[in-house]
Amino acid sequence: ARSTVSRLDTLGGNEKLVDMATSMDPGNRSRIVQDRIVDRHNTFEFGGNYGMVAGGDSYLRTQNFGASIDFHINPRISIGARYYDYGNQLTPEGQRVFQEARDAYNAGGRSYSIPDIDYPLHSMMGTVSWYPVYGKTNLLDWGIAQFDMYLIGGYGQIQLSSGSTNLAMAGTGIALWMTKHLSARAELRYQGYKDQIITGPRDINTVNMSVGLGILL
Repeated sequence: ARSTVSRLDTLGGNEKLVDMATSMDPGNRSRIVQDRIVDRHNTFEFGGNYGMVAGGDSYLRTQNFGASIDFHINPRISIGARYYDYGNQLTPEGQRVFQEARDAYNAGGRSYSIPDIDYPLHSMMGTVSWYPVYGKTNLLDWGIAQFDMYLIGGYGQIQLSSGSTNLAMAGTGIALWMTKHLSARAELRYQGYKDQIITGPRDINTVNMSVGLGILL
């Protein structure tokens, strides 16, 4: 036991260990970042999505189906185009006011009002996306999947029941690459435009939430 303690006590006398300890620099930091699994240099991605629209006209509930094409210049920047087809139905409040107007008309009333609604039909816009953040995650123990967080902006036209008007969009999203060619995407986007009712144009601001799939070629 004494011989063991003696050997431990003389550890500091080992010149090689002393040199290794003194050469260590705790202030030095090294950053290691693994390369991306998915190569997005000069590639096209085609996608489809389904979304819900919040905000806008309080009498309407709107959903949409969309299609997209993106050209990835590199892993950080892409440009593209998007098309959305909208479906609309009345909210409970909208059904109530229309039913009241219908009942007043059937009762022979001379005074009743019908709300003016200008609903979206379809839209198309050009987009620019920036991917500043990416990482990798364990996908339900099936394997390692890459994800990208991105910002997106766009401008185009939206066709309303009253006609066409300008449309601006900005948002954020995340893409989870399940394979090198297949991604699952979720987005949250703000869209703004002007509709046209009897009293004149008004600003419509909506929040669009969508999920979809993309195929990288």
